[in-house]
Amino acid sequence: MNYLNAILTKLIGQRDIETSDLAVYLNSPVAIGEHSNIGEEIENKISNIDSLNSKIETINNLIKQLKPEQPEQPESDQ
Repeated sequence: MNYLNAILTKLIGQRDIETSDLAVYLNSPVAIGEHSNIGEEIENKISNIDSLNSKIETINNLIKQLKPEQPEQPESDQ
């Protein structure tokens, strides 16, 4: 489980970076003077974010599946 959690944390960080980059491209295209094809760069960022989201979702599902089941606790009458 530790590996899955570590990979999940890494992927979430990478997604946050890609999302922040995308926000810069969309909100301040003037600041990206070295990229002549902004549209292609935006599409690449979207593709990267989509791929990361898919991996994050897969790992979250694996964590749920592999998590040991907890015995049910009896409800207390209070």
